[in-house]
Amino acid sequence: MRCVLGLVTLLLTLVVFGPSTALASGMWSAPTAIESGGSFYSVSCSSATFCAALGGPGSGGNDAVTYNGTSWSAPTQINSETEILDSLSCPSATFCVAAAGGDYYANGAIHNGSVNALTYNGRSWSATTHVVGFFSPVSCSSATFCVAFGGPSDLQNTDALTYNGTSWSAPTQIIDGNGALGSVSCSSATFCVAIAFGVNIGNGASALTYNGTSWSPPTGIDDHLTDGRSIDSLSCPTATFCAAVDGSGNALTYNGTSWTAPTQIDSGNGLASVSCSSATFCVAVDEKGNALTYNGTSWSAPTKIHGVGGFRAVSCPSATFCGAAGFGGQGEITLTYTTATAGEASASVEIEKFKVTTSSLVVTIKTSRAGTVTITGPGLKKTTRTVAVGTRVMMVALTKAGKAERAGRKKIKLSVSLQTSIKTVSRSAEIKL
Repeated sequence: MRCVLGLVTLLLTLVVFGPSTALASGMWSAPTAIESGGSFYSVSCSSATFCAALGGPGSGGNDAVTYNGTSWSAPTQINSETEILDSLSCPSATFCVAAAGGDYYANGAIHNGSVNALTYNGRSWSATTHVVGFFSPVSCSSATFCVAFGGPSDLQNTDALTYNGTSWSAPTQIIDGNGALGSVSCSSATFCVAIAFGVNIGNGASALTYNGTSWSPPTGIDDHLTDGRSIDSLSCPTATFCAAVDGSGNALTYNGTSWTAPTQIDSGNGLASVSCSSATFCVAVDEKGNALTYNGTSWSAPTKIHGVGGFRAVSCPSATFCGAAGFGGQGEITLTYTTATAGEASASVEIEKFKVTTSSLVVTIKTSRAGTVTITGPGLKKTTRTVAVGTRVMMVALTKAGKAERAGRKKIKLSVSLQTSIKTVSRSAEIKL
């Protein structure tokens, strides 16, 4: 059997779909295009190995995707309703609750909306049900405790409901009929914070807390809202820390007793979502594709994330991992944020040697990080393998065309890429079969 042995040294290059974007001490992955048209509106991650995201492709219905720590799944249409599933909470990889609004007020009357709640059990989504006239948002600290808001319609969203792992309670009105509940975050079954509008301070925002039994009266916290904007997102990782962002670019924090005054952190851009894993780490994203981080003292400047048209939601289960969702030029997109050491950020793959046989190409590669290696080239069968750090040998089958090129001693371009949780790098070389 005749063999050809080669030794190559190559330069590191980023893959063609776009670079990762650095932010503070971490990096955003390149966006994953899920489906053309539409946008993802909600995302929730219970860990670095599980996220779920929901949205509409623009053609009706709602898509669901999940993340397994390496890649995002293909989209699954989980209903054909027109209501957007804009609130999602996943305290674990085997339990999520999604909410989608419902009945709405228009032209002096309440109109019937779509079914508005469903759950995920780690394998599939339930059929949607109609819990109450209007149902959104929702926050779950575990599979046996959730809080959601509801009411007769979107303009009468004044009630709170709790979930015990089996069923939802009857609605309990917690603010007067002149206001509406907009955001909720629960760190446990004995602590939640809610944001309401039009209560106590005209068109501003108020906060309420839940102690496991009852809700406090609303307290005004933000009268800086303009142009009909609101506090769009709230995150409370503990009972002594919360962060909230509004559509005017302001952020507020809570220390377990009181709220700070609103601080402008993203002028001219509407902040869409915030998520905190602790009192010293938060990520906020806006409608223009920018992201900011909080270190316990101050917010970073907004950083434009490559390939993101606009963010809708972000979820950070830890200070080392976040999932995010929104839209880009491709339509629905998802991406991840991962903090990295200098060594992790400098991932590399090397082609140390290769050997050509009558039916295959045997390639010895070396990787500096664990990930997924893919080998491609003219006349080669695409080969993918999950690898650990170190050196390994991969066998790549020659196609019928490849065998013919080998017989003619043709040159081809061999490409080897390494995809990690942070970035994708590749090397290429011209070799003779």
